[in-house]
Amino acid sequence: MSTLITARPVKQAHVPELDGIRGIAILAVMSMHFIAAQIPVAQNGIERLAAGITGYGMWGVDLFFVLSGYLITGLLADTRESTKYYSSFYMRRTLRIFPLYYGVIFVLVFLIPRGFLESYAPEALQIRSVQPWLWSYLTNVYVAKEGSFYVLPYVSHFWTLAIEEHFYLLWPLIVRLASRRAAIFVAIALSLAALASRIVLAFTVSNDLWAQVFTLCRLDTLCMGAAFALWVRGPEGWVVLRRAVKGLPFVVGAMLALMLLPSQGVSHQVTLALKEFLLAIFCAIFVSASAWPSGWQPMRAVLRWRPLMLMGKYSYGLYIFHAMIGAYIGLHGGVAYFADLVGSHTGGLFLQALVSSLLSVLIAVASYHLYETPFLRLKRLFKAESSDRRGDAQRALTNAVSDR
Repeated sequence: MSTLITARPVKQAHVPELDGIRGIAILAVMSMHFIAAQIPVAQNGIERLAAGITGYGMWGVDLFFVLSGYLITGLLADTRESTKYYSSFYMRRTLRIFPLYYGVIFVLVFLIPRGFLESYAPEALQIRSVQPWLWSYLTNVYVAKEGSFYVLPYVSHFWTLAIEEHFYLLWPLIVRLASRRAAIFVAIALSLAALASRIVLAFTVSNDLWAQVFTLCRLDTLCMGAAFALWVRGPEGWVVLRRAVKGLPFVVGAMLALMLLPSQGVSHQVTLALKEFLLAIFCAIFVSASAWPSGWQPMRAVLRWRPLMLMGKYSYGLYIFHAMIGAYIGLHGGVAYFADLVGSHTGGLFLQALVSSLLSVLIAVASYHLYETPFLRLKRLFKAESSDRRGDAQRALTNAVSDR
């Protein structure tokens, strides 16, 4: 019995490593939008290498999904018996997510004068014509239906927020009503359903975006994180994670093998679906191991690096604003402008990435402290008690990070 107790996480107020994971995820996505997305045609070897590396920044989205599934499920499991279970969860999520999300839409649709947009960003007027998709958190469906991210300039990246919102809407019901084992079974079943749906779409739909952005097709990441959060809350505690870590080399090996396989057309989509499924497993092990007190200390030390943690703290605002800046740069020849300043296209590319990143950070920090914080302070009014003392220890591991 003592072995099982010590295998559980010790009680602590905050897990800085999970902030560090958010930092990695947002840096990966930013690198994709500020470098890979700004190189339609590489002009030299350096640009080809930069585009190839930062193109994997899309994996940052998978990491975000897994982390969300892990944290949210942990909080739900630890407050499962609370009388404030639903009201606490939905009100706290509302106060964290809605103010910035709907605030940005409101500014774009109602506050910015039409004449200003016509002069400086006419493509943004498209947002007003399709705004019902944004208000209702159906951006991912609209993007999939149209078959392109470019049909919704500046806010097409909201597709990920739509998927998370769909998950938040339904998953609390499963955690509340099902046993821990049953919830794990549902999480695994939904993960496999996501894989199967991608493969089926590869053979039946010519529009590849359905497989990339439709909610069912991305549930493997969220549900894999959820499954691991429930596993470590079982009678064996962190022992189950030790077993999962041992299988990590096989997951990585299979991913590498799939990446090396030549594929095109339907075979490419099937390969991509399998790779994404394995990536979800990898990210779930990585996230869980980062919260594990007995985990690999060098990794945990890197994740506790202060700049990385700060990027994680402001990651929500950074995600919202950086892609809007990246879209404007891409649509209005920003790289060419910076290239003229330094006399080099490659130099201009990296200077643009640096300036865009700094601008994104400034806006996100200002938004967090001047606009979002008053809403976040209200979350204290909707706290739910944990189900038991063991839940207190587990909840302490996750609430500080997931509330950001």
